[in-house]
Amino acid sequence: MTTPPDLIRQSDLLNQLVLDRSTMETLGRVEVMWMYPSAHRVLGFVCKAGSFGTKKTAFRLAQISTLGSNGILTHNQPEETDATKVRQLESLLQCEVWSDTGNKSGKIIDYLFSLRTGEINCYLLASSGWAGIAGDLYQLPPSQILSLGRRRVLVTESVAQNLAVYQTGIKQTLAKAKAVLQEDYGQATEELRSLSQQAQTVTEQAKGRLQSLTGQFKERARSLSQQAQATIQTFNEQLQEDAQTIVGQTRENSQQLTERMKERTQTFSAQFGDSIQILTEQVEDGIQTLTVQAKEILEPTLADELDAPSAPEDAAKQSSVPDSRQASPETFSTAPSAIPSEATDLDDDAPWIDDEPWIADELIAPPTPIKPPQPTTEPPASTQPDSKVDDLDDDEPWI
Repeated sequence: MTTPPDLIRQSDLLNQLVLDRSTMETLGRVEVMWMYPSAHRVLGFVCKAGSFGTKKTAFRLAQISTLGSNGILTHNQPEETDATKVRQLESLLQCEVWSDTGNKSGKIIDYLFSLRTGEINCYLLASSGWAGIAGDLYQLPPSQILSLGRRRVLVTESVAQNLAVYQTGIKQTLAKAKAVLQEDYGQATEELRSLSQQAQTVTEQAKGRLQSLTGQFKERARSLSQQAQATIQTFNEQLQEDAQTIVGQTRENSQQLTERMKERTQTFSAQFGDSIQILTEQVEDGIQTLTVQAKEILEPTLADELDAPSAPEDAAKQSSVPDSRQASPETFSTAPSAIPSEATDLDDDAPWIDDEPWIADELIAPPTPIKPPQPTTEPPASTQPDSKVDDLDDDEPWI
């Protein structure tokens, strides 16, 4: 916020935002200034608020705390009023100004007043018609007003002809602008002429500079081309030398690698031949060992098969020898000659028979008890043996 000047233009306060200094609440906007025309003094202003500005409140000048460019800060509470009272407020705004000779000079559209005292310093008068719209604003002191009413005020003819200008209008502004433009046009013309001369000079200088730059560029391009050719030749020579060196190194490395591979191949062949010989000897020793062991295992079995009697001879021996099922256990215990000598030899030569005790159990198994004959009523058969039965007993002794 800025400090207000001594004189305030009434139109600058219209529609300004009004705020309460203590609460910073919005109270409304300035609708109209409250003045007392007879005393040429401003008493305050009326603020509108609410929807469509229906709420009206009145403030005195003493309630204005600060006036800034964006709003007005007030203190104390305003007085409530209504639209009817606001329309009844007297004002000299829009009043026509007439001279005492009956001539209409213009219309009051604004005024300047002191914010501290409220005294109106002067009224601002605009000319009538289109001239007033585009014309100047003139100052009308309140002391020069002879009489006033609700629509018109009266002044002397001399005052109407000698009003001081407050603000120049569009005509004077355009006239001044025309004069300034004419002066500027003359200066601009002279400047354009000087600029064209300078442009010609600069163009000639630019052409000379361009030619010199072109010559320098050509010389520079030639020197760069020669340097590039020399560099390329040097680089090619270096590449050839490096290629020859790399080829020689590659050949030496390949020869060394070939010799190393030959040496390693010979060493590996010798080691592999020795390993094959050792492995062959071990395999032959293993085969011989397995052959001996197989012979030791298979020879007793073959001997037993060769010495075993045929089936008819076993049947004849069984018919002549007493039935082992009818003999008592003492017969086997007291007759060791019943076991063949070859079995004894097998026991001596094949110790693995001791691991199968089922053979001895079968030899000493207790005899099967003999059932007593059952009496029959049939006549006794002939004692002459049946030849068919004998043939069956000879062929199948196990029956």
